[in-house]
Amino acid sequence: MIPSVGAARHAEKVAAWGADAVMIQGGEGGGHTGSIPTTLLLPTVVDAVDIPVIAAGGFFDGRGLAAALAYGAVGIGMGTRFLLTSDSSVPEDIKQRYLSFGLDGTVVTAKADGMPHRLLRTEFVNSLEEAGRLRQLLPTLRRSLQFKELSGQSWREMARDGLSMKRGTGRSWNQMMLAANTPMLLKAGLVDGDTSAGMLASGQAVGVINELPSCEALVDRIVDEAVLRLKAAAGTVGVCV
Repeated sequence: MIPSVGAARHAEKVAAWGADAVMIQGGEGGGHTGSIPTTLLLPTVVDAVDIPVIAAGGFFDGRGLAAALAYGAVGIGMGTRFLLTSDSSVPEDIKQRYLSFGLDGTVVTAKADGMPHRLLRTEFVNSLEEAGRLRQLLPTLRRSLQFKELSGQSWREMARDGLSMKRGTGRSWNQMMLAANTPMLLKAGLVDGDTSAGMLASGQAVGVINELPSCEALVDRIVDEAVLRLKAAAGTVGVCV
């Protein structure tokens, strides 16, 4: 079991539960685990637990892997970088859309399902950000119906699950209704390729990615670069008096 966390106290809790390892996700990532940047979150978690720590949030090349290892992580996790490969099943025109965004091309918003997500700043996401609750209500109800059909659940089952989640998370009923949006919005954008009705999840690393290698070529390149960086650093480390 490898939970994803955004705070040292959460890492300590899952370690006490018996987690085999923990993945930290800094604020540069998908936005689900908080706003603390990876460079500050990673060392605090490494110091807090005795289980292996995997670093995620903002990683895309060998320099990042070398830095994570230097901080004490056992490896890195990459979402956006693997999404943008030739092996990814995301539609090709959507991949090209990702490549067109810069470092300022994402936004963390809670308008999709009541919880923070980092998304590309598409026209649709901008409209979500600007919409009030009443303007969001009809699309939310429509996507809730789509989710019901996709999941095969009855309204009674959805209501029961929603009530259980509400008690466990403290979300409002408005947020609970929005929660049904996520699978439908992600499917519309990443599977159906419809950016006018769907959202495109992304880490900030999208702004420094400009090509679509195979996963094999990408991993080989990252490992080779990390080895070179670490060897170079080992040969130049010294003490200044």
